[in-house]
Amino acid sequence: MASVLAPALTDDAGKNPDGSTYHDPGVPYVNYFYQGCAIHGFPRSSYGSPQSLGCVELPFAAAQTVYGLIGYGTLVTVA
Repeated sequence: MASVLAPALTDDAGKNPDGSTYHDPGVPYVNYFYQGCAIHGFPRSSYGSPQSLGCVELPFAAAQTVYGLIGYGTLVTVA
């Protein structure tokens, strides 16, 4: 369990497993919760299965809703 550390309307940056960094500008409704992992919007053909390095990716409309409901200090459990 972690808590939201830094909300940002658009941004996404973090580290890959090999230690290199990435920066994906324009990713909407970002709520970082643990070492570069975030809840955010991201276009995918499907959701609900592991497709990320630790982020929780949502359709844009769902990410916008979640962004408005959670904030700094909100507890996050990813199961």
